[in-house]
Amino acid sequence: MSQVLSKAQELADAISVSEELGSLREAAERLDSDEIANVALRDFQEKQQVMQRAASSGIQLPDEQKKELTSIQNQIREIPTVQDFAVAQNNFNSLMSRVNDIIAAAVSGVEPGDGGGCSEPGCGCGH
Repeated sequence: MSQVLSKAQELADAISVSEELGSLREAAERLDSDEIANVALRDFQEKQQVMQRAASSGIQLPDEQKKELTSIQNQIREIPTVQDFAVAQNNFNSLMSRVNDIIAAAVSGVEPGDGGGCSEPGCGCGH
């Protein structure tokens, strides 16, 4: 077990210094410093919460409010720091997904991307 934990620590160390995580952290810092983006994000979150509370109460909001939320969302997507953060987040998520695929493949005995699996019922391999 200590070898597994040691390798897990090595993996964690490699991820912590990866280009993808570094880029994500930098993009998050730039986004945090962007007052325009922060105001737009807060406005969007507040309006989204109102819509969610209304929906959970069975209240139908006017189309105008829905359009306003969509408009704010579109404005947010146009903010460069938001775009940069989204790209960095996608790159990091992709890295983590590939890491998970490799681990899952090793545990199940299936090559990554193979899509195959054992045919034994109840084997626990997820297929």
